[in-house]
Amino acid sequence: MKKNIAFLLMIASCAPALAAKAYYVSATDVYARKQPQSYAMGRLYKNERFDIQYVDSNGWGYGYAYGSVNRCIWMQYSTTAGSNFWTHGTAVSDKCRTTNTYLLNSEFTNGEIWMNSTNTDGRSHILAGATHMWDNWSWGARTGNAVYRGTAPAGSRFIIRYTTNDGAGVMARPCNASGCSSDWFFIQRAAL
Repeated sequence: MKKNIAFLLMIASCAPALAAKAYYVSATDVYARKQPQSYAMGRLYKNERFDIQYVDSNGWGYGYAYGSVNRCIWMQYSTTAGSNFWTHGTAVSDKCRTTNTYLLNSEFTNGEIWMNSTNTDGRSHILAGATHMWDNWSWGARTGNAVYRGTAPAGSRFIIRYTTNDGAGVMARPCNASGCSSDWFFIQRAAL
């Protein structure tokens, strides 16, 4: 019996990891997160690839995201409006099992979280100076990357969530008189 179990384990360890399937973003964009419903740390755009290994009962998919993310992360696979992804059903190597490319807190924030027990969304802040805005941050490079969203003038109000790991940016969403956007951006911390 022990020999049979050892043999089955040996065969299983020799088999290639093909649990993931290649999916592509069908929405305009989808946020990349360390865990379901956690802080967004970037996004994938229409037709960018996400190799999904697992989808939980709440519609969160786990797998390897390409594009500007290149990490094992969670994304909102489906919502009440439908799926954010499409696929040909192609099985692919599961990079989350074969690489150590998991998203760590220290990879995207220096630990400065802009919230407290009464406001878990982030802290409201008026900009002291103008700032550039991006959809993604170049982790460790002290600047945004991918899609550039323009400039926000001094005096603009933002909800700030966290400071980037290099201390040069913050994840924030813009606000105006009618409320705050649901869209998150990265802006320069020096503008605060």
